[in-house]
Amino acid sequence: MNGRCSCRNGGITIGGSKISNLRFADDTTLIAASQEELVALLNVLEQHSAAYGLGINYNKTNVIIVDREHDNHREIKSIGRCEVVQSNCENEIRRRIQQARVAMTKLTKIWRDHNITKATKMSLVQSLVFSIFLYASETWTVKKVDRARIDTFEMWTWRRMLRIPYTAHRTNVSILDELGNPKRLSSIVSMRMLTFFGHIHRSDNMEKLVDQGHAPSGRRRGHSPTRWVDTTKQLLDMRWDLRLTDLALFTDDSKSELRTGAGVAGTNPRVQISVKSQ
Repeated sequence: MNGRCSCRNGGITIGGSKISNLRFADDTTLIAASQEELVALLNVLEQHSAAYGLGINYNKTNVIIVDREHDNHREIKSIGRCEVVQSNCENEIRRRIQQARVAMTKLTKIWRDHNITKATKMSLVQSLVFSIFLYASETWTVKKVDRARIDTFEMWTWRRMLRIPYTAHRTNVSILDELGNPKRLSSIVSMRMLTFFGHIHRSDNMEKLVDQGHAPSGRRRGHSPTRWVDTTKQLLDMRWDLRLTDLALFTDDSKSELRTGAGVAGTNPRVQISVKSQ
């Protein structure tokens, strides 16, 4: 994310800065406070893109409404020419697990091949299966139930690789011992989050502003939803007011676990749209 929209209207204020647009390569995210504002921003983007021979691929363009007070307005199915979708990290983790399961199943012939060593099979699992699951995992908000789901998927993967049926009554501990106790998949997710945190907090950038800044609140009563930064606090087992940003400045290997990444602070109602160019 490396830019802010030149449009004077639209967007939300975070940490004193008004943000209506985040851009990276051919991906653009528009942020607005209302449906009308979002449509106006989308029209501006379309007009300026056309001047450079670019267009918006509406088949890959979705709208996400973030308004916890009104249950994200689930009754709204489309805004302009864009489909409104309901998305959260739990759904994304489920989707990634399913994609990785499909990849694991397609490699069944390899797992059955006795001429391939166990070490080679483990490397294939990590490079061809776990890599699919881990895509963009540094930005997830991982709850306790999600971590349990990740652990379950990991053990399913190792059992399938070793061709161990559940009727064999093998414990997870014995299977991990047989594999030389590899780093747990959920721990890899945590490490990626911490590494991303350090990356964005060692310099002044848009991600740091969004992570630390405060937006006007406007949510219903009750417990606040778990945010990305809340997950980071739990991983480091400390409070945000203990200056995590100072800890992020440590870059040597012995302190690598103190590095992590990008969460959106604030729970105010806003409309967010991700745009893909053709």
